[in-house]
Amino acid sequence: MRRFRLKGIAIHIHPTLWLVLAGYAMLGQIGQAVMAFSLVIAHEGAHIVAAKAQGVRVTALEISPIGGSVQCEDTFEGQRWLESSIAAAGPALNILFLLGAEILRWQGGIGAGDVWLEDFIRLNFWLAGFNLIPVLPLDGGRIARALSCAAFGFVRVTKGFAGAGCALGIGLGLLALFSWWSQAPAGEFILLSVLGLFFWLSGKREIFQARIIFLRQLTRKKEELNRKGLMAAHWLTVRPDTPLVRIVETFTPDRYAFVALEQPRFDRDQIFTETEILDGLFRQGISGTIGRLRC
Repeated sequence: MRRFRLKGIAIHIHPTLWLVLAGYAMLGQIGQAVMAFSLVIAHEGAHIVAAKAQGVRVTALEISPIGGSVQCEDTFEGQRWLESSIAAAGPALNILFLLGAEILRWQGGIGAGDVWLEDFIRLNFWLAGFNLIPVLPLDGGRIARALSCAAFGFVRVTKGFAGAGCALGIGLGLLALFSWWSQAPAGEFILLSVLGLFFWLSGKREIFQARIIFLRQLTRKKEELNRKGLMAAHWLTVRPDTPLVRIVETFTPDRYAFVALEQPRFDRDQIFTETEILDGLFRQGISGTIGRLRC
């Protein structure tokens, strides 16, 4: 993979991208291919601008034949406004491009039958629409996760939308098999197979990394609490036999949790902080329950 740096951002270009461009050149479609990848780069550039505008440090940009990916050093996943606005920036740019092209066509600035204009509109439509599908690792999945974390918890929500991404990968794989069985063009079979494998592997990676990212967020949350001196909180009421790991999955990156045991009368000794829950989880393991914390 070729790498170089641009304004502090490591740019990674997968070598297969050049092979794909060469293939399009042999088919006489190099112009359309350059347009497509230019729009992908612009899409990722919008994510970078949105991240930097909000103080999130961007470390790398990866470009491959199936799209791009921006990597950030700061842990912002799950924060409602921050993650959703960064994720929405890419599709928003494609929608602006699409509307701008349509306005030019309506006003007669560009010929209605212009092939390049039609390709430009179609590519932006698919880039925006496809990326807004609510599954991880797509932008739509990140927006949906950010908006639902407060209600269901970061880990649980990540598993749900990443699982949906895996399911999409399986569906695309089945479509690839159907296209092969129906003797569809080879390019269609290859595209569906590659996309199916991408979503399957990416969904599994998101699930695997969910707990790691969450632990990093907890560290950031404690630092922010110490720096600001205050933080919004939320309460949970649970049964004594509730597993600690299930409680932890409901925690969110931007709120501190207090957990109360279900009791016939109020008892301050049966109220636990987020820190106590995590310490108990590390001591007891995934089989530990909250009722054993005071034992």
